[in-house]
Amino acid sequence: MWTLLSRALMLTGELEWNLTQSTSHAAGEALNVTFKITNPTANERQYKIYIGLFDLAGPVITTWPLPDTFVVPGESEQSITIGIEIDYSNCIMQASLYDIETGEMGAALQTVLEQPPSPIEQISPAITAVVGIAALGMIVSIIPGMLKG
Repeated sequence: MWTLLSRALMLTGELEWNLTQSTSHAAGEALNVTFKITNPTANERQYKIYIGLFDLAGPVITTWPLPDTFVVPGESEQSITIGIEIDYSNCIMQASLYDIETGEMGAALQTVLEQPPSPIEQISPAITAVVGIAALGMIVSIIPGMLKG
C-alpha cells in the first residue's frame, strides 16, 4: 500500500518556494515569489499554481489560480519568479500545485504574511535607549550635588 501511495503522491509533482515560515509584507504591495516546480514523471506535464489567503483565525479570505499554466518537461524542474499583488497582511498565504492531467492537488506550502513595522516602531528601541542613557546621565549628575549638601 505504501508503494502505491508514494507513487501517487510523486506523480502530482512537487512545489517549492523561496518564502520562509514568516514573510514581511505590506498590504497592497507585490510579493515577489520564486516557485520551483518538479515533474517526477517521464512525460511532460501541465501545472497550475493556486494561491489561498486565510485569516489567522482560519476562515478563507480569498483563493485564486495564477493566470499562467506551467509546462514542465518530464523528469525536470522549472523555476518561475513572479510578483503577486496581495491586498492583505497579517494573514496566512498558501500555494498548491495542481496537476492538470491527473486533477490532483499537491500539499500546500504556507507562510504568514506579517505587516512590517512602521518607521516609528523601527526607531522606538533606539529612542528608548537614548532616553534611558539621558536619564542615567541626569541621575549621575544629581547624586554628587546631593552628597555635598
